[in-house]
Amino acid sequence: MKQFRTILLLLLALATIYCHGNSTPTVLVSVAPYKNFVEKVAGDTIEVILMVPAGSSSHTYEPSPKQMLNASGADIWFQIGEGFEARAGSALKNYSKDMQFVNLRQGLDLIVCQEGESGRCACVQHHDCVDPHFWMSPKEVIIQSKIIIATLAKRYPEHKQLYERNGEKLIQELEALNQEIAALLAPLKNRTILVSHPAYAYFCRDYNLKQLSIEFEGKDPTPKQLTNILAAARKEQIRRIYIQAQYSSKGARLIAKEIDAEIVTLDPYAENFFPNMLEIARSFAKQ
Repeated sequence: MKQFRTILLLLLALATIYCHGNSTPTVLVSVAPYKNFVEKVAGDTIEVILMVPAGSSSHTYEPSPKQMLNASGADIWFQIGEGFEARAGSALKNYSKDMQFVNLRQGLDLIVCQEGESGRCACVQHHDCVDPHFWMSPKEVIIQSKIIIATLAKRYPEHKQLYERNGEKLIQELEALNQEIAALLAPLKNRTILVSHPAYAYFCRDYNLKQLSIEFEGKDPTPKQLTNILAAARKEQIRRIYIQAQYSSKGARLIAKEIDAEIVTLDPYAENFFPNMLEIARSFAKQ
């Protein structure tokens, strides 16, 4: 660990040359949907750097020294509470004294897991047991968008009017998306959605669904847990199981075979947020 930190600090020191040659301000986001939100507000006035690359799990991700080098010149990091953010942020603070760390959990109606609870969030990766998949709720993203708009307008006041105009459009899009999804899923009130990874708690709360997760605290289910999930799946007459490329689907495939269910791959982490959310809603509507 000490050797890694030494190498990292050396790389960050070399970043001075890179930063001085980069005329476009840069902003960091942790997961891909937030890249979409920030770009919708800022347009081409800033460059948005994504910390967790596509296909990787944000819960277990650790940025490489090269990625830290690229991130070191950023003005702002919009954070969502993932474990790697604190570790990487600590290293960046030692070098980037002017970097602003913005907590996008402010003002949200957070979902907090209870001890031993399955089906809501992967608490093993989050010390405070807060479900970090806030962007799966357009309502919560509206709150976060207001923070993004205000932060960018204050940091880059020369573009304030642009950010406020674009931000208002983003909020209107989110409100329309919320209404469209609500209409799509209204007939499914209280229906159970069986998922491999519990990324849909906020989504289910908004649209009156129930999430049942096969993964338990970041791990494949034990034989006893698998038996309980099978019983619940049969009771709820589950015909589709939703998996993600970022996480193990072993348990999901075992259950699918037992109950003759269809396996469907969805990606809550996709950057193309608006069409992706509609795809998820339409897939759930086929339950």
